[in-house]
Amino acid sequence: MQRVLEGCAEAGAEIEWIHVADHDIRYCRGCFTCLREGFCPIEDDVPAIRDRLLAADGIVVGSPVYEDQPTAQLKTLMERLALLCLYTDTFARQRSVRAAVMFGRCSGTIGAKTASLTKGYQPLSKAPSPRLPRRARALGRRLVQDIQHPKAFDLQRAWFDFLRALLKRFVVMRHPDQFAGVLRIWREKKRSSRA
Repeated sequence: MQRVLEGCAEAGAEIEWIHVADHDIRYCRGCFTCLREGFCPIEDDVPAIRDRLLAADGIVVGSPVYEDQPTAQLKTLMERLALLCLYTDTFARQRSVRAAVMFGRCSGTIGAKTASLTKGYQPLSKAPSPRLPRRARALGRRLVQDIQHPKAFDLQRAWFDFLRALLKRFVVMRHPDQFAGVLRIWREKKRSSRA
């Protein structure tokens, strides 16, 4: 992650670090209040983290990976943001890089294997690829470039977005009581885009 962020800084980006383990992030209760009301009723640090992520143009998400999953703290944050983000496209504007893990449109992924059954744990400095730091910095620079110079049109992405939006609209409109918060957010977005 540090090397990816170095690449972002080399390309002129301002960097802000959020260390998820330092925050109070509670588990999702599965109450679906976020969909009905448009907000999560759990009082912790997630709304502040979400606001910081929304203020960013790009997001670098990184985590150690255990059994093909990110750490419990990051997974809990992603789960808390997932439902409302899915239906309201909350992070549609942001670009992201996954340093071994979801937000926005992906500009790339990078990872390094630091543990195996035969060799056990090895520090990242002894990771098998000596090109890893250079590749990570290049990925950070590419993230900034993708933000500054987005592709004009991506037909495959546009088609996927269209189908996804159609499916979401179908589900939400069939159950307006269950998705009242989502409908309110959609109306607010529509009003602000006209202004």
